[in-house]
Amino acid sequence: MALVDHDSWDIEYEGCERLRHQLLVHLNQRQQLNRFNRTSKYDQLTASIESGLEQLSKDMKHLKVVLDNAITWETSPEEELQQRRIDWDRLTSQLREIREKFTNSSRSNVVAAASGSVWQDQDLVSGPGSSSRDTALDVEALKQRKIEMLEQQNQGLEVLSATLSRQRQLATQLGNEVEDQNNILDNLANAMDRVETGVQRETQSIGQVNRRDSTWGYWLVITALFVAIIVVVLV
Repeated sequence: MALVDHDSWDIEYEGCERLRHQLLVHLNQRQQLNRFNRTSKYDQLTASIESGLEQLSKDMKHLKVVLDNAITWETSPEEELQQRRIDWDRLTSQLREIREKFTNSSRSNVVAAASGSVWQDQDLVSGPGSSSRDTALDVEALKQRKIEMLEQQNQGLEVLSATLSRQRQLATQLGNEVEDQNNILDNLANAMDRVETGVQRETQSIGQVNRRDSTWGYWLVITALFVAIIVVVLV
């Protein structure tokens, strides 16, 4: 029966998941802002995403060290180590996707900002009909972005739900381990009591035998004296 490991994997992994989910939220909020009019909120989100990506990369490196140590010292069951490898690979893939999405979004925003004035000139030349078509395209793109955001949020919620379920399973397993250890300690205490009782009983038996063995000398002396008295009387 393997004991539940008490390393820092669960805490480190939950921290990475929270930071990843926060990055997705900030990235979605950043995409919703007007890409032509750069506001302070847009710049704050950009800086927050950049620092969050850097922090998540550092946390995942430390998480890999924890995983390698658990594998080296075999502090967890093989099934748990295999699940941790899968979780770490999935988290690495998700971090790469966030980086690519952030890079593509930043590149598209730069191109859009540079070509914004050209679009405005074309709107003036093309007239109201072209403007309405562009507006319809922008609305459709906005709807598509909202759908993508909802899908990403649903994925984040699913990962969070899986993490909570795994934590609940670990807590249940830990409770079972504690109960098993308590039963083992109780059985050990009962066995020690039985051994102590047996030792006391054997000690008493040995004491009685020793006392019995110590009286034979006195009886020998008494018998010798009795024989000597009889010999003297007869003589």
